[in-house]
Amino acid sequence: MKFVHAEYTDGILILKLNRPGKKNALTQNMYLRLALALEDANSDDQIRAVLLQGSSAVFTSGNDIADFADDGSGTEKRASERFMRAVMQLEKPLVAGVCGYAVGIGATMLLHCDYVVASVDVRIRFPFVDLGLCPEFASTLLLPLVVGRAKANEWMLIGATIQAAEALAAGLVNQVLPNDQVLDDAGSVARALAKKPAEALAQTRRLLKSAQRDIMAARVDEEREIFRTLRDTPDAQRIFRDFLSRPR
Repeated sequence: MKFVHAEYTDGILILKLNRPGKKNALTQNMYLRLALALEDANSDDQIRAVLLQGSSAVFTSGNDIADFADDGSGTEKRASERFMRAVMQLEKPLVAGVCGYAVGIGATMLLHCDYVVASVDVRIRFPFVDLGLCPEFASTLLLPLVVGRAKANEWMLIGATIQAAEALAAGLVNQVLPNDQVLDDAGSVARALAKKPAEALAQTRRLLKSAQRDIMAARVDEEREIFRTLRDTPDAQRIFRDFLSRPR
């Protein structure tokens, strides 16, 4: 079964997470499929925008914890890093349709999207500290810039669950709608962007992101090194084992 579905329509690449039995938890293979699709989209003039979505029940519960419990060795373990690079280097607008849980990298990736449509029951969480880890995807840089230091501290240090109204008020998402409207509306936004003059859109996106580009890449590298060190600590490994041993 393919856990990532890719579909092309009306100038839009739609990438849908489809691992319902695990709440769309991301595996290294899923990261690789997403990264390859985004890399191809960059070189395909027919693709004018990218839409990332889960189901109407869940966006993603984040990285598969079993992967954290592994030792992280081997080239296949770098697929998550390849996905992050592909998102940051994407030259096409990236829209997300987010329903239900958006946890871990499901939350940090929203900071890289151009437009986010969320459901009324969205539950966004940055649980890294509680897992014995540090945040990733340059989120320690971007989140304070988007929502302010106080909210970033609350959400990342305490690990508070962010509901729809708070996410909207803080500027983490652009729009909040009933679940059954989210994916359609996100598709409408992507189609509207796909019809814009491509070069003007690309240059405007570049200008909007240029101030953080170099520092963002450096922060991703810094976070990654700390993340790897923390992942192998006894505290983190115990947390992972406890999580994996819970009855499902």
